[in-house]
Amino acid sequence: MIKCSGSGCRHAVGIGCACECGGGNHGAKARIAWARALAEAEPSEADSQLAGVAEEARKKARAATAEAQSSLPRNPRRPRRSDATRFFEAARTVEIVDWMMSHPGETEQLGWLADQVGSVCENLLKTNTGQHRRLADHFWCDVVAALVRVLDEMIDRVDALPEAITLATIPEVKERTWERVEKSRGESSGNAPTARPTSRSYQTDTRRDRDLAAELAEAALRKAVEELVGLILNGAIEGVHVTFDGLSVKLRLLGILLCPDPYAHAAVWDDCVVPLLKIGIVARARSYISAYRDMFGVAWQSMVPTATSRPGE
Repeated sequence: MIKCSGSGCRHAVGIGCACECGGGNHGAKARIAWARALAEAEPSEADSQLAGVAEEARKKARAATAEAQSSLPRNPRRPRRSDATRFFEAARTVEIVDWMMSHPGETEQLGWLADQVGSVCENLLKTNTGQHRRLADHFWCDVVAALVRVLDEMIDRVDALPEAITLATIPEVKERTWERVEKSRGESSGNAPTARPTSRSYQTDTRRDRDLAAELAEAALRKAVEELVGLILNGAIEGVHVTFDGLSVKLRLLGILLCPDPYAHAAVWDDCVVPLLKIGIVARARSYISAYRDMFGVAWQSMVPTATSRPGE
């Protein structure tokens, strides 16, 4: 697996990471390792050091969200951009790590899923050198969010994933996942709901436009999508490293861990964040975070003035 250029990428949350890993490790691997170290009953020296790093990061995340909470306007209509950043930092570093510590078996499966992303990313970069910046522009979280949406639709047809996903249906899932990735990249520019069209940082070109401008061929992206989906679904069918049980939850967690900026990524918000909000894995009823939840939802919905316009696009 292509390694990150520094620990900052593995711990990353903020936007703009352009590490050599191409986003394949971004933010996910470290937090999985943190959960393992924090949950270790008899930690080694290395685990103790890692747990110390994790605790310091979690302390900062709690403090940042508490500070934001104390300075919220009396009647906020939508979150300030800085609040959104703090919200998702807490979701990754506090809420999701808490969940992983309580679910060690699922955490091991999450680690395997993250490894598959890193492996496919490495293969893609070998044949598309210098494209790590484009891949880090939400490609991997696009794929994970698309896959979990397709799996949800498959469940609706037959009530359970083991019945829906067989070797015969994997090509269909690959095709539908690619279609959703293609749609997401063709519609999303990466603007947050708080972004103003008059702002200097407001983006009008789409992620697909930027892929094409960088000469990153859609055929290469499609091949990567198909490879990753195949690895995940074949792995679930074999049931050795990952199982169908709770697969959608694990993929949603992975999507948030991988996403550089969930607040500016409609697919991750819709298909990963909102479902986890509903079941209480992220934004649990804590004093420093609960007041944000409704504001985020209102902010995204206010960005949908017409049937053809969606938030973050």
